[in-house]
Amino acid sequence: MIKQPNELTFNDKKFSMILYGAPGVGKTTLALSAPNPILIDFDRGVSRVKAYHRTLTIVCSTYEEVLSDIEAPEIKDCETIVIDTGGSFVSFLQAWAMRINPAVNRQKDGKTISQKGFGAVKQEFQRFTNYVRDTLDKNVIYVFHSDEQKDKDGNPQYRILCEGAAKNIVWQPCDFGGYVQMVGNNRVVTFSPTQEFFAKGCYGIEGQMVVSTIGPTDKNNFITNLFAMARENIAKDAEAFVPLKEQYDKTMAEATATIDAIETAEDATHAIFVLSQLEHALTSKREASAMLKAKADELGFVLDKEKMMYREAE
Repeated sequence: MIKQPNELTFNDKKFSMILYGAPGVGKTTLALSAPNPILIDFDRGVSRVKAYHRTLTIVCSTYEEVLSDIEAPEIKDCETIVIDTGGSFVSFLQAWAMRINPAVNRQKDGKTISQKGFGAVKQEFQRFTNYVRDTLDKNVIYVFHSDEQKDKDGNPQYRILCEGAAKNIVWQPCDFGGYVQMVGNNRVVTFSPTQEFFAKGCYGIEGQMVVSTIGPTDKNNFITNLFAMARENIAKDAEAFVPLKEQYDKTMAEATATIDAIETAEDATHAIFVLSQLEHALTSKREASAMLKAKADELGFVLDKEKMMYREAE
């Protein structure tokens, strides 16, 4: 389906997110503040979520069970799939890869995954994420534990805890990546990278945000509100783009008419002046120049760059 820029409203855009931090900092509860979520409990940790914040949950023993459960009717009305944790998900995928093709995906000891097996895990991780987001049309949130590492000077750095090649691909498709931590008595999530930890923000979502403490009667809606804010920012950006697009269309129409009328080298030289006087917007100046060059080449005209005039090729 081809859409005009003014039709790209993104009112129903689905987002992908990573939340990571130390155990016990409240990552799962925060993830479940997304719109109408379902939790895939790879980590067997839903019991640690307070009862009044629990949601529809897939409790699984194998990856095959998950593939079956996400096609269940109950999933249809869910808007967000929370994967907790991404590291445990990779472990499930490793076991799955060794079951489906043991000859290739297992090492000779029969117990550990092979290099080709890791490749299968990486491929399936990507496929599953794309399927949930694009085919099922759901938001996707990956919850990870953090892994403390040291830089060359011995300073602590925190990264997602994930085995194998999957940790190298999870960030790329994500719209948001938040590091969750306690700062004093406040739980905060940060969407801007620092020397200490990696993070990711877009659509106007950046910096550090305090996550309010919620009780039994409070709505758990932090990420729901964050997604709504991002969509509002996208809409504002689209509104600001409309006048520029209108000017671009007008300028390109004028440029096209000028270039189509070229018959002689003198016409092409005059076109240089006309194009320079147009009110350009977006990429119109570059595109118009390319169109003029193509027309001149077609007619066999050569540009004298010192005099900025065309002449017929000798």
